[in-house]
Amino acid sequence: MTEENIIEHERERRAADRERRRAEIIVNSTADGIITIDQRGIVQSYNRAAEKIFGYTAEEVVGSNVMLLMPSPYREEHDGYLERYHRTGKAHILGGERETEGRRKNGTTFPVAIRVEKFDDLDGEQGYISMVQDITERKQAEERLEHSVASLEAANQELEALSYALAHDLKNPLLIVTNFSHQLHEALGDSLDEQQKDDLQRIRDAGRHMVYVIDDVRDLADANQLEINPAEVDLSVMGRDIIDDLSVLVPNRNVRFEAEPGIKALGDKTLLRLLLTNLLQNAWKYTGPSEDAWIELGVSENEGDVPIYHVRDNGIGFDDANREMIFQAFERLHTRTEFAGSGLGLATVERVVRRHGGRVWGEGVPGEGAVFRFTLGSDVTP
Repeated sequence: MTEENIIEHERERRAADRERRRAEIIVNSTADGIITIDQRGIVQSYNRAAEKIFGYTAEEVVGSNVMLLMPSPYREEHDGYLERYHRTGKAHILGGERETEGRRKNGTTFPVAIRVEKFDDLDGEQGYISMVQDITERKQAEERLEHSVASLEAANQELEALSYALAHDLKNPLLIVTNFSHQLHEALGDSLDEQQKDDLQRIRDAGRHMVYVIDDVRDLADANQLEINPAEVDLSVMGRDIIDDLSVLVPNRNVRFEAEPGIKALGDKTLLRLLLTNLLQNAWKYTGPSEDAWIELGVSENEGDVPIYHVRDNGIGFDDANREMIFQAFERLHTRTEFAGSGLGLATVERVVRRHGGRVWGEGVPGEGAVFRFTLGSDVTP
């Protein structure tokens, strides 16, 4: 070998050493455990993060079977996986991240996320490299979240059951109060002074309002609890029925109702009637001051493949700045003396729409009217 060849060989050796040291620095600075093994499962390298994760030093692991880092039953199955892969070429552990368990030096097990890839070393020998993450904290956080969600769901169910029970138990006593106050007014008649008549009227008004609130609370509970049984529903027919019922209750009003024929929707018939009743009752109520009141039920442009339904009216409208607030329970834009109501109608609408996988939004112009649009999603599930 000439002097020039010796110098060149030394230069290449030093360059290779630098690259190896650089690679070691990179491997040892990563937060993931990096472990390489040969075809027999013998550990060839083991970085500092792996030492921290498993508790073994590199000297204790390199040269040993990687099963040392596995709890049962994975350690007993490992050599079988390797043998099967070498024989068939099929491996479910290569590529992609999967979650399993690791075993520390002190014998405790813990959850890990692992990714295994194969590689060929400088001598052409095939080996495997594993990237390992200790996901104990992540799993604990997931468990805490699941526990919190379960606790919240249980609390919500208890609260809804309580509200439903209270609504049921309170309605009859309230009806008794309002009916007896009416009977007192009729029986005593002219013997009552103006203050007494006003007091009895206040009792009746408050009792009737509480009955409305109780009915709305039960509707909201139904919107949350009723099982969804999807079916094709004709909203045009349903809307006409609801308006006819309102016309019977308030015969002195003349409201023009327009509905496109054959508006179909997929959803639970009971819940969709609840949704449409609240939207049409709102439109009926807030068109009260209009001399030529009209309400429209229609279906407009598609949002993707999902129809957008709407209820439009020429009532008092609302400021668009309040468009998000109006769907919150008990939020009202007007006093009870201006317009009766509990503030639960649009909250019930939002719950029904959400359970059908859709969304609802409103647009208003003060003094000109409002439109409420909703979708029901492409997949309706309980």
